Amino acid sequence: MRSYDWTALSEADRSAVLRRPEQRAAPEVSATVRAIFDDVANGGGAALRRWALQLDGFEPQELVLTSGLADRARAALDREDLEAINFAVGNVRFFHEATKPKPQAVETAPGVTCRRVWRPIETAGLYVPGGSAPLVSTLIMLAEPARVAGVANRIVVTPPGRDGGAHPAVIAAAVACGLDQLWIVGGAQAVAGLALGVFTPKAQKIFGPGNAYVAEAKRYAAGLPGGPAIDLPAGPSELMVVVDVSADPKFVAADLLSQAEHDADAQVLLVSTSTELVRAVLAEVAVQLKDLPRAGTAAAALQNGRALLVGDLEEALTVANRYAPEHLSLQVARPAELLARVHNAGAVFTGAYSAETLGDYVAGPSHVLPTDGAAAAYGGVSAASFMKCITVQQVEQAGLTALGAHAARLARLEGLEAHARAADIRLSASTAAGENEQIIRRRSSTIERVTRETAINVEVDLDRTAPVRLASGIGFFDHMLEQVAHHGGFALRLSCNGDLHIDAHHSVEDCALALGQALREALGDRRGIARFGFVLPMDEAEAQISIDLGGRPYLVFDAQFSAPLLGDYPTEMTEHVFRSLAQAMGATVHLSVKGENDHHKTEACFKALGRALRQAIRIESEETPSTKGVIE
Repeated sequence: MRSYDWTALSEADRSAVLRRPEQRAAPEVSATVRAIFDDVANGGGAALRRWALQLDGFEPQELVLTSGLADRARAALDREDLEAINFAVGNVRFFHEATKPKPQAVETAPGVTCRRVWRPIETAGLYVPGGSAPLVSTLIMLAEPARVAGVANRIVVTPPGRDGGAHPAVIAAAVACGLDQLWIVGGAQAVAGLALGVFTPKAQKIFGPGNAYVAEAKRYAAGLPGGPAIDLPAGPSELMVVVDVSADPKFVAADLLSQAEHDADAQVLLVSTSTELVRAVLAEVAVQLKDLPRAGTAAAALQNGRALLVGDLEEALTVANRYAPEHLSLQVARPAELLARVHNAGAVFTGAYSAETLGDYVAGPSHVLPTDGAAAAYGGVSAASFMKCITVQQVEQAGLTALGAHAARLARLEGLEAHARAADIRLSASTAAGENEQIIRRRSSTIERVTRETAINVEVDLDRTAPVRLASGIGFFDHMLEQVAHHGGFALRLSCNGDLHIDAHHSVEDCALALGQALREALGDRRGIARFGFVLPMDEAEAQISIDLGGRPYLVFDAQFSAPLLGDYPTEMTEHVFRSLAQAMGATVHLSVKGENDHHKTEACFKALGRALRQAIRIESEETPSTKGVIE
């Protein structure tokens, strides 16, 4: 590695010091890639076979991952290897499931709902580099996010090993990722096959890192008419380590070598505020390099390495943002203080123990990251990389009133009269339909709630009175819920498979929570509802209830029951039912009951709830029933 004093360099020298290795963009690379694509485009499979034989030494082959092949691959590996593969697959899947994009709905004006929905691409080509070692981790880092995204066709291509096949670890990882096959072909010819649909379905998007030829092939493919999209510029690996005097030279040297051993085109940079630390790190690099199995590769990469001395950490971050590294390691005393000022990096590793190696294999995020300065504009591969966002716009009559005139005005400002008339015509039709026309909204919901104790399905329709079908497994409780639906005037279906062999507690409480959640979702934004309900039903028992559907859960419950059970229903659960309903529904409920017969008292409570709900859920207007203009 060559050392430089950044503060003493001219602007031209600084640019030269941060320049990537020349071979990454050499003219012969571009020429070779174009020749491969032209040949495969004209000659199809025969041309692809010729290039594969010439460059890989083997013809392309489809490797079907049968159970027998999977068993043989696993048998060839140590148990610890298989455990590490499965551990990595689990972590990567967990991270991407947690960060998978979710649909969103935004009301930009009353009656205007704009949504973002996500759909997976259909076919993804996944390039997994081979070379002198199997890159099991890259297969996992591509295949798992694609699986989480829901990609139907995950086509993995990887160069042949010395025997023309795939390494057992690659096969085991592919099976762990749920893949059915691998294509054994590498280099720019593999990318051409994916882009042009030779041997495999044509890829809509191509993913994965590779050498200079693979990176150039991806760029070229993306520029073809009707060519595939690509994930990001992902070429030879690079790492920048920013250190202060607190850094451990052994840690830093190990990290630099971990990237240098990838291939001779890799680039590593050390940025330090301390001359002494630079010397210590370079000395440690020399020591650790001696017994590395891939010392030759690492030494070649270190020829492109740089050690930069900067005045302070602020200047170090200026260098980092200018270089925009694939990997940025902050081995400083207070890395959190620097993170906010990092703008250009594929992945950041903060603190001495955050080895970049952990991110390469098992931390969770994909290690397929932008290189060659592309981190200034790209992020790394994620589940979202395998998906596309569709916007959905729904405008009701009130929304047309809010938007129409503005849209027409802007259209005429741009000289687009037909655009303006498309809004005007609708506005005229809306006015003719009558200003007081009430919009009817469907208020229904389906909830599935599964816990260790219960599995519950609830369907609620507030604007229908039937059907009412109940199967909680507790006869008396079904009778009570029937009273709520009947007197509330809404359709209700509820089924519960619970641990009644223990007792009824979980089934009753979880049914109440699920019903409350279904009612809350069916009410939606609660626009136009009466909101309040009051009732005092009487026979021998008297129940007094008041309810407020204002979104604030609260329960006041005043009742005493002497009988512990009514059939299989524990009377002590009545308070739990109303508390769970109030909490899940977002309702304030005040309930008191008195009388002599516990059956009648309990029934009065549920009938009263139904009658109060009938009043409260009734649509009265288009207004939100709150002086604040919003239900919290």
